[in-house]
Amino acid sequence: MFDVSRTCQAFRFKKSDVALRELIPSVPLMVSVVIFLGLGAAGGTLISSCPWFGGLWVVLLVVVSGGCVVLSSQLLRVKNHTVVMRRVAWWALLVGIGFGMCCWAWCCARLFPRNELAWSLTESSLPVIVQGSVIEAPERMRNAEGILDTGRFRNTSVWVLELSAARNFKHWVPVSGRARVFVEGELQPLSVGTHVRVYGRAMRPSTPNNSGEFDLCQFSRESRVLTVIRVRGWSSIIVCPDGVTLSIASYIDWLRQLCRNRIHAIVPVQSQPLADSLLLGLRRALPEQTTRLFADTGCVHVLAISGLHVGLAATAIFHVLRFFGCPFRTNWLVVACVISIYAGLTGAALPVLRATLLLWVACAGVWMKRHVAGIHALAVVGVILLVWNPVSILATGTQLSFLATAVLISLGALFRERTMLRDPIQSLIEKNRGFLRNTVHRYSRSLWWGVLLSFSVWAVSVPLVASEFHRFVPVAVGANLLIGFLLPLAMAAGFACVVTVGLPISMCEPLGVLAGFLFKSLMRIVTWVASFSGSTFRVLALPTWWLVIWYVVVTLLLLHLCDHSKKMKKAPKRWCEGLYNEFEWSALRLKMYVFGVILLGLIVLGLGLQWMPKAAQKESRMTIAAMGHGCGIVLKSQEGRCLVYDAGRFGASGSALRSLRATLFSERIHTIDYLVLSHADTDHFNAVPGLLEEFCVKQVIVSPQFMASPSRSVAEIKRLLVRHQVTVRTVLSGDVISVGQSCVARVLHPQRGSKGSEVSDNENSIVLDVAIESKRILLTGDIEGDSLRVLLCSGLPVCDVLIAPHHGSKTGLPREIASEVRPSVIIVSGSGGRDWSFVCRQFHQGWSGLQTVLRTAGDLPLNRGAVLIRMSDDRMAVQQFSPTGWRRIL
Repeated sequence: MFDVSRTCQAFRFKKSDVALRELIPSVPLMVSVVIFLGLGAAGGTLISSCPWFGGLWVVLLVVVSGGCVVLSSQLLRVKNHTVVMRRVAWWALLVGIGFGMCCWAWCCARLFPRNELAWSLTESSLPVIVQGSVIEAPERMRNAEGILDTGRFRNTSVWVLELSAARNFKHWVPVSGRARVFVEGELQPLSVGTHVRVYGRAMRPSTPNNSGEFDLCQFSRESRVLTVIRVRGWSSIIVCPDGVTLSIASYIDWLRQLCRNRIHAIVPVQSQPLADSLLLGLRRALPEQTTRLFADTGCVHVLAISGLHVGLAATAIFHVLRFFGCPFRTNWLVVACVISIYAGLTGAALPVLRATLLLWVACAGVWMKRHVAGIHALAVVGVILLVWNPVSILATGTQLSFLATAVLISLGALFRERTMLRDPIQSLIEKNRGFLRNTVHRYSRSLWWGVLLSFSVWAVSVPLVASEFHRFVPVAVGANLLIGFLLPLAMAAGFACVVTVGLPISMCEPLGVLAGFLFKSLMRIVTWVASFSGSTFRVLALPTWWLVIWYVVVTLLLLHLCDHSKKMKKAPKRWCEGLYNEFEWSALRLKMYVFGVILLGLIVLGLGLQWMPKAAQKESRMTIAAMGHGCGIVLKSQEGRCLVYDAGRFGASGSALRSLRATLFSERIHTIDYLVLSHADTDHFNAVPGLLEEFCVKQVIVSPQFMASPSRSVAEIKRLLVRHQVTVRTVLSGDVISVGQSCVARVLHPQRGSKGSEVSDNENSIVLDVAIESKRILLTGDIEGDSLRVLLCSGLPVCDVLIAPHHGSKTGLPREIASEVRPSVIIVSGSGGRDWSFVCRQFHQGWSGLQTVLRTAGDLPLNRGAVLIRMSDDRMAVQQFSPTGWRRIL
């Protein structure tokens, strides 16, 4: 007889003693392969940006990879090999393919043809005449236009050109590569495959000039579009006589334009940008306000075509075909083919390809009459995509896509197995219930699992989103549940508009009105959720080591869930099924408790890292951000308080905000205690609206002349300050700004009793004498002319660091101010203009003790970048940001 009591005691003992090794689940073969391939791809992509890692290192890695593979094969050929030898052979093979993928990723990111046009370009634009064929049709680009940029920018479209030739004096020379073309003016039709000649100015994408700034150069290498061409108008683009080369891409582009024209013909105008984004993946024309609202509610993934859209489309097509009696296997094949065409229509982004390949794997399983486990299918798709495009491993969209899919597969399999292996007594009870009660119970259980799935995806993706986008959105789960019921209806109505392309417009107008109503309702829900206070918070990036630990633990937990689902499938075949299932669930619950405690500890640690100042920070720091022709100076005292002096640049306010935002996040600053606006020129404050939206600004300090300015931009700033309830303080010479015990700023200008209306805005600049630690820094704004001469005559203090007046121009009296202040370091916030050589000589002639003069926007990469000054006791260190990181100056 089977001794149940003894077995239960053994199970209880085993259940209460979960060893550490039991927390490491069994890893499926393909999953282990994709993990090592992913590690190799990530490593190769990261080291591709290191200038010292060249071809010799790659050859060495290839040799190591080949050696590991040979070692693995030799171990497996040994007769009567042991289990240990098999494990060593398997690990050697995994390490070998990891190193091999590392080399492949490096080659994809660094190796380009010899005749690539970008090799002959610099980061300064040069006039070019090129020929090529269009590979991405023009799209209207959303200008990063801020509140203070009204009317400054013209409409711009962007498209991609496959280069074939470039003009060199009177001759055409063959070239290769791809160029991203920006054309000013209204959008003009230009189909894929069209051969064109372009007259414009070309340059390479610029490297980041501030710590934490988006690396456009690295992104261009990874997407293999190394050239940027700017064209003033469509009159500078000529279609070549050889016309158009027809290809699959050109037919897909024709179909995309046909669908887009149909949407624009019957959907209301105000809903067309959202319809283009949700149905065809055309996001560039979306208003910036719409994108921000979706981001603030955690629904921005809806705007980008991903697995969600592919899944909804595939489900709809599948049920329609089943309704018309299509055979099951044929149904799967038709759905896979249609979704493949749809993936091409939407641009074939990595998340879309991932979903499409998963569909094909499932279709292959249906035709082969074999069940393909979800986690194995995802691993197979991951291997295919990594081999095809290894550098995409570091793209946040790719990471979030695979992460969300893995969570859904793991929890979905668990839910399915729990539903299939239900207690017979419970099933009998439900059978005797009424129809209505069973229906309510079934839908409530599905809703509960839907909430659990949504919350799980949100929870595991929060750290990655916070580190990449500096956002924490607590309302994301609720917002996605609210739009989850409306989104399928809106997409169904939109697709119905598309498939009626052959019918008269008048007949389909009601369908367009319905689609417009659904899209507008979707927008209203998102706007309503975003209106709640606390819907989104700006947070700091988490350390890399924290992210690694978090996602290792999450991966182990997901593998445990998949392993448990696999065991549950075999449970009905086992003897004493009920007892086995009880033990397995108890063991799984205990493991989940352990992982839950670990994750909770990581969450507490992450929250502490968000609000904790930098460890062992015994210094004060001042960062002069690289803003182009503009100014943005971030001063952080030893106590952690922050003063920002000016926030703007000439041109687009969005660029100014991105540079200053990156600097503030790099310094781990949540709150700006004092925001000083030196004067009423827009290039010194056009990033202020963005700062008020994204940071907590406690006090804004201006001069009385600033408040009295008749400028429209100043009036807009004053309105925003009232709206955000920010305290405004006016200062004149003699006033003091206390940033902390280690940092005090004294106002030297404007003078009391001066009439600001009689001089220019530049001459009304606030000049600060900052005493920080044992050093002194002079912040001068744009002061120039007679006001600067009067200030020099009144006597300026001797300072260690001078921020050159008026971006280093001649009107800032470089020789006189250097002679008076006698600084060790002079920093120019800008390029210094055309007279830079003369101004630099004047600085050195004015004071022989001057050690260095730095610019934040010089001509060469080594002559530009943000400047960081670290002060502690009597020491001062000066560093400048370069494409390879911070380099020491003094």
